[in-house]
Amino acid sequence: MEDHRFLKVFDRLKWVFDRMHVNYPVMRQILAVKLLMDARRTPVVLGDRARNKKKGGNLFLKSLWVYALTGLFLVPIYFLGNDYLFKMSLVFSIILFMVMTAMIADFSAVLLDARDQSILWTKPIDSRTLHAAKTVHVCIYLVLLTGAISLPSAIVGLMRSGPLFLLLFLLNLVLIDLIAISCTTFIYLIVLKFFDGERLKDVINYVQIFLSFAIAIGYQLVIRAFDITVNHISLSLSWWQFFVPPLWFGAMTEWLIGGHHNASFLTLGVLGLVVPIVLILIYHRFSASFERAVMKLSVQTGKGKKRLAWFNRLLGKLLCRKQEEWHFFRFASLMIKQDRMFKLKVYPSLGMSLVFPFIFLMNNLRDASWDQLGNGSGYFYVYFSLLLIPTSLFMLKYSSSHRGAWIYGAAPITNQSAIFSATLKAVFAQLFLPVFLILSVLFLFLFHERILPDLIAVVLTASIFIVISHHYFLDGTLPFSEPFDAAPTSGNATILFLFLIAGLFAAGHAVIRWALPGYGIHIYIACLLIANGIVWKTGVRKE
Repeated sequence: MEDHRFLKVFDRLKWVFDRMHVNYPVMRQILAVKLLMDARRTPVVLGDRARNKKKGGNLFLKSLWVYALTGLFLVPIYFLGNDYLFKMSLVFSIILFMVMTAMIADFSAVLLDARDQSILWTKPIDSRTLHAAKTVHVCIYLVLLTGAISLPSAIVGLMRSGPLFLLLFLLNLVLIDLIAISCTTFIYLIVLKFFDGERLKDVINYVQIFLSFAIAIGYQLVIRAFDITVNHISLSLSWWQFFVPPLWFGAMTEWLIGGHHNASFLTLGVLGLVVPIVLILIYHRFSASFERAVMKLSVQTGKGKKRLAWFNRLLGKLLCRKQEEWHFFRFASLMIKQDRMFKLKVYPSLGMSLVFPFIFLMNNLRDASWDQLGNGSGYFYVYFSLLLIPTSLFMLKYSSSHRGAWIYGAAPITNQSAIFSATLKAVFAQLFLPVFLILSVLFLFLFHERILPDLIAVVLTASIFIVISHHYFLDGTLPFSEPFDAAPTSGNATILFLFLIAGLFAAGHAVIRWALPGYGIHIYIACLLIANGIVWKTGVRKE
């Protein structure tokens, strides 16, 4: 087995693992197998499977250019004057936001994977070594991800501020990765300690939604820490700002390079250096406990509660006209609710869809009162709920139980398009509607009953949007019929394109409201009803 280049780097750091009481030779062998299996995964990029099968390789490494392209959007921040505290706090908050989001969405499944123990715990391997291999495996990809996002910023920073800035910038990136992996693991460890069995699997998914909320809100705290005017940016320190990590790294840069040797900046900078190191030491201390706790995920302690089963049956009867379609609706609903890997990858997007509308509303609240906000057009932010549809459909053809896909061929199916239409309706009912209903109740409280026709228009738009989106992901592939190993490790550029389409729907709705006030929205609803009938009748079929 050929040595991976990352292994040669870790060979030089063998003394570090020895000091941590990790069996380095064993960890190295486990890590070599993990990296080899990553390279042998069946890659799927934009549906071009045949070509990629010939090339092989690690899809994540091939998709890093997408993250580097995203990092280009950070470059203009470096030209916002000479205030390093503001610029770097903003840059590091965006990087931390993206890294933590990836940590939850892409790497939680690795951290919470109990399959390693079922194979390796039968061998004389201690849990600390096993956890070290898993952690290093995640860290390799986390460092590559952070590096790709930060590469444009590093180049521009080097050109504008010199080598010292680059060295400090790289140090801060390492500290950000330490915070990301240790904080995510701590939260999961707490949950694993207090829950077990089926209840634990449900709570893990709720925690992911909570983390999505916390990350998005924390990102907003950085902006609100500064008093921004046309000609001046200032920071009036408050106690809560000492708990915002991006300010630590921004203050470190300001103190060392900006030349403002303020005692408060020094305190923030010291926190940025000390806290990540302390967190990773505590993380190492509890690594063995974490591995033991993860085993709970593979233990069945009883059946999960069948809550709201009557409501799901009612939705199925309302949405599905034919008996055959209703049976597949029930099947898809159960898969969406019970496939833990599917939920680990999709549920974070539910949290983002819930929190983004209120983030933008809070930004509007800085320049308006609650009464002015309630009389405005901020309710159009409810269109952010549509963003979870492409993210959900992106993973819809993958399942942990993909070997059971033979049922599609064995079942007496008269019309295979019923499988696709029922599955899309299940996604609509199980994932989109709960998020939309929560947003609708809160928005009705803020904007009153005048927006009720607009909310009806949004839900009808979502029904059309889900049919449009499925053509880009379910390209003739039956739902839940492929393994997650065949899924792309990173986001798909098609999702960004569909986000743009959702934005065009929102823009069209706004134009109708502006051009035809009053009765225009009712005409728009009637058009959407007709369009739904046409789209669902002709647009959902076997490709």
